[in-house]
Amino acid sequence: MNYFKISLHHRGDDYSKAIRFRNFTFDVFDEDPRKLANFPNITGNICYYQIDPLEPGTYLFNCSTSVIGRYVRLSMRNNENYPMNICELEVLVSSSRYEEIPLKREKNTKHVGTPLVQLTVRNVFLCARACLFRRSIYCTAVNWVTTTGSCQLLSVNPYVNYAANLIPDQLTDFYIQSN
Repeated sequence: MNYFKISLHHRGDDYSKAIRFRNFTFDVFDEDPRKLANFPNITGNICYYQIDPLEPGTYLFNCSTSVIGRYVRLSMRNNENYPMNICELEVLVSSSRYEEIPLKREKNTKHVGTPLVQLTVRNVFLCARACLFRRSIYCTAVNWVTTTGSCQLLSVNPYVNYAANLIPDQLTDFYIQSN
């Protein structure tokens, strides 16, 4: 996700408990934070932090910076005695680079061109994101080595026949910008 807002409907059934809803954070993660070793004591990319109590009602929170990720977590800090009391939470995405620039996958295939950059990342999502962030160096494709997390950023013209530079490789998937 490139940029998003979060809509929250805060319940007001019991006003004295409702105003205790404060010190909360919206964190954004690339991976499901529940599967990370140090969950729940982990902080993602901070989208928004609210210190003051909220009155009951519906609120629209804008991320203070452009945040990229797949998972959003709402957590209250230092409010152990007051349970979270919300009715609805909705994440509103304004755009996604993966929708704007789709990548086509060639499974078990490797491009033999010289990489612009070689990185080690946790998953193919982060590999594709690294390429999309490097559009200024003409990154249009990636080799993702599935076993090692090796991410090779490539400049391949998707409008010409690039098949001559592809070889079979059981450990690699090739992704290229769709034309």
